[in-house]
Amino acid sequence: MSRRLLIAGIVAAVAFGPAAHAAVLITAFPDPLLLRDEFFGSSHPVDIDSNGTTDFTFAYSFSFVGLRAEAYNRAVIRLIGPVGGRISPLPNGFSINSTIGTELLSELQWSSSDFVDGFVEPDETAYISIVQVLSTGSASEFSGRSAIGIEFHAADGIHYGYLDIDAGPGHAGITLYGWAYESRPGVPLFAGQVPEPSVFILSGLATISFLSRRRRK
Repeated sequence: MSRRLLIAGIVAAVAFGPAAHAAVLITAFPDPLLLRDEFFGSSHPVDIDSNGTTDFTFAYSFSFVGLRAEAYNRAVIRLIGPVGGRISPLPNGFSINSTIGTELLSELQWSSSDFVDGFVEPDETAYISIVQVLSTGSASEFSGRSAIGIEFHAADGIHYGYLDIDAGPGHAGITLYGWAYESRPGVPLFAGQVPEPSVFILSGLATISFLSRRRRK
C-alpha cells in the first residue's frame, strides 16, 4: 500500500440481524486524491482488499471520468436505454447487496464495464462513465459526495463495498476519499457505513499499545 494511505483496519460492529455483525474494513486517504487530467488521460488502479490485484481502475482526462470493473467485478449503474448506463451515486444507508437490479422495472443494476460480455480483459478499454463533458453539455448522475456500489471477487467469494467519491456535472474530475468493503463474502453493507467511535478509539489504543511494546523490545 502507498504511504499516503491511512488504512483503518477496523472491524465495525454494526448489526444486520440479531446474531450477525458486519466486519467492514475501511481504507481512507489522509489527503483525498483529485483525479483530474488537463490533457489526454491518466488512470488510477484500486486494490480494494490489498491482495496485490487491481479490482477497479479509474480513468480520467480533460473530458471524461470513468470506472473499469476488472474481470468479473461489477458496479451499480443507472440504466440508460436497454443496455448500459452511467455509474449511479448511492446515498448513505443504501444497502449494497446481491438483490440490486432484481426488482421489477428497477433503474439500478449491477453491471460489468463490458456491458455485452460481462468480463473485462486486462488490456480492454471498457469504462462506465461517471462524468462526461462535451461541447454540447455535460452528463453525470452525481451532484456531490456519494458512494459507488461495488461487487468484487476474492479467493473466498464475492464481496460488497463502496468507493467514496465526490463528483458532479460541469467538470471532468473527481475526488477519491477512499473505500470500504465487507470482509465476509456475500454479506451486504450500507453505503457510508463507518465504525462506531468507541470501536475506532479502542482499535487505535490497541494499535498504539502494540507498537509501543515493539519499540521497547
